[in-house]
Amino acid sequence: MGHLLARSRQWVFGRSITTLLTAVVLMAGLPAMGIIVTTSFENRRMAETLAREELRNLTRGLVAIQDGVESQSQALLVALAHTEEARERNLPALNCLFTSLLDDHPEMSNIFLTDASGRVVASGLPAFLGVDLSDRSYFKDAVARRDLGVSGFIFGRATGKAIMAFAKADQEARGEVKGIIGLSYYLEGYDRFLRGLELPSHVRVTLVDAEGRRMVAYPPDQRYPLGGAITSHIRDRCLASASDTGLFIDARLTGEEGLFSFARLRLGPGEPPYLTIIVSSTRAEAYARADVQLRRGLTQAFLAILLALVIARAAGRYAIGRGIANLADAAARLAGGDLDARAETAADGGSLEVRRLGESFNAMASALQQREQELDQAMTALAKMRSMLHNILESMPSAIIGLDGTGHVTHLNGTATHLFGLDKDAAMGREAAQSLPLLAGYMHTVDMALRERRALVVEKLPLPQGGDIHFLDMLLYPLVANGTDGVVIRFDDVTDRERALEEKTVLLKEIHHRVKNNLQIILSFIGLQADDAENPAERDRLRRLEIRIRSMALVHQQLYNHGDFAAIDLAEYLRVLSQGVLGVYSDVASRVRLILETSPVRLPLDKAVPCGLLCSELLTNACKHAFPGQTAGTLRLGCRQEGGLARVWVQDDGQGLPPGFDVEGAGSMGMTLVKELARQLEGRATLTRPPDGGLRFEAVFSVETEPFIR
Repeated sequence: MGHLLARSRQWVFGRSITTLLTAVVLMAGLPAMGIIVTTSFENRRMAETLAREELRNLTRGLVAIQDGVESQSQALLVALAHTEEARERNLPALNCLFTSLLDDHPEMSNIFLTDASGRVVASGLPAFLGVDLSDRSYFKDAVARRDLGVSGFIFGRATGKAIMAFAKADQEARGEVKGIIGLSYYLEGYDRFLRGLELPSHVRVTLVDAEGRRMVAYPPDQRYPLGGAITSHIRDRCLASASDTGLFIDARLTGEEGLFSFARLRLGPGEPPYLTIIVSSTRAEAYARADVQLRRGLTQAFLAILLALVIARAAGRYAIGRGIANLADAAARLAGGDLDARAETAADGGSLEVRRLGESFNAMASALQQREQELDQAMTALAKMRSMLHNILESMPSAIIGLDGTGHVTHLNGTATHLFGLDKDAAMGREAAQSLPLLAGYMHTVDMALRERRALVVEKLPLPQGGDIHFLDMLLYPLVANGTDGVVIRFDDVTDRERALEEKTVLLKEIHHRVKNNLQIILSFIGLQADDAENPAERDRLRRLEIRIRSMALVHQQLYNHGDFAAIDLAEYLRVLSQGVLGVYSDVASRVRLILETSPVRLPLDKAVPCGLLCSELLTNACKHAFPGQTAGTLRLGCRQEGGLARVWVQDDGQGLPPGFDVEGAGSMGMTLVKELARQLEGRATLTRPPDGGLRFEAVFSVETEPFIR
């Protein structure tokens, strides 16, 4: 992300100042242009809303007209059904009445009356008499509902023209249907009415019957024949709506995207729609006015920004460009080595800021000229220092190898070439592992030193040389200078030191071995005396002495066995010590179960002896006093490390201390020794009585923070 931002800044600020000034003006004008554009889009949105509302209003107007036709037809049919001629079934008089009404209302195609079977018995058109209407849906609906029935799209049997019929059940006083009285309208009357409305040219009005057939399609078009089914997906959209009115966008029959407003008409709540009015327009034509307003607004915004850019560019060239060009020319001459190059600062050299910039440039050029002289002097001093540094590196007894951040050799001193038998010219610039195979297995260490910026040491690297093995210490120092990463590697020959250390180790091991042997001899003498002692008290004192000496001998034995002369493993030490103590008190060991609760603890030598004596003394006391007679029980011995502290405990479930026993005031040698050993450990010791009985002695003292590693 940072690299991307840097490249973006470089791309932006790498342009001419005239271009940047033009960009600033453009950015300053963006809010105003944004307001204009936003307003244009808002105006377009309002124009779209207005176009949709016009379609809705036209649909509502057509619904009101159709409701008026329905109400007028129903009122006329009710009035005719209540005439004296209709009540008395005076058919000749009804024929005359119906014919007269047709003359007065040319929009009607016929007025008729049928008997209960559906046969026309009276009609305004004589040719319609005797026609059987029982198969007509409006006849069936009027009879079934005993109310008004409306037809779908039909061709009149007498006129042969598209008509729409209304029929109302003619009932007797007892409620029985004795026929229907109906009237029909020419559907072409809707076309005449719609022509009078002067609809927008892009608007199309379609009236659809319950079967989905076109009853009216205005303006007339051969692609939309009357009686033909409307596009199925348009009908589905109208029928699927939860409301009887709505507006949606869908494809028209021509494939264009259209805007559709519809209304479904019903004879009563819950009744199926008998007519659907659909008013549609191509979306492009409906929104044409909105698009014109949008284009006008965008054009105004573009022209305003363009004018501002032209003015800004011209002003930038006059006020800044000329002075900047003069300054750039002087800078180019200065960059070419002409330290006498200076910029013009006359009044016609551009704006005040540009002239001040020229003055600052001239001051900088003068200072640079002086710096060049000082630099020559510094380079001479640096050459002397480099020579001295080279002499220091070459005279060092250590082998010095320098690597860059990629692991390639950048420096070798004479000691390194001699020690490793390298050709300096061949090794320089190559990968370190190729120049010096010894480093192949330690390149990850080199990377770690470079990555973590810390010095690392690798000790005792074996180096075959002259039929002998030499040991080297490798020290890696991370180097960051002048933005360049690298590592300096120093090799020191520590063969003599390691051999002396090995001799010292052998000597220490021998000393510990002899101390252990001497203590074993002492233990043997004490064991013999204990076997010969007839006094039980004397024999017990010798046993306790034997255990104390055995605990010290065990320390030296562990140091000898593991080769670590600085510390012992306390867990292993307690395991062997407990076996030795229980071996002395074999009668107790046969009836007491020992449980070791130890974890590795690295115990320094200065605390190993007092800790061993303390544990042996506590184990001895437990074996001697906790389980008198043939009492059985459990003896627990444990240790663990908690950070920089070691915790050691001995716990039994024996008889515990006698009543009134004062631990602090006890003067026996065992308790005195326990207190003294705890003091030597520089720790704290506690004696508690567990809930299950017995005693628990616990000592806590400080140790090394590193845990013991086997």
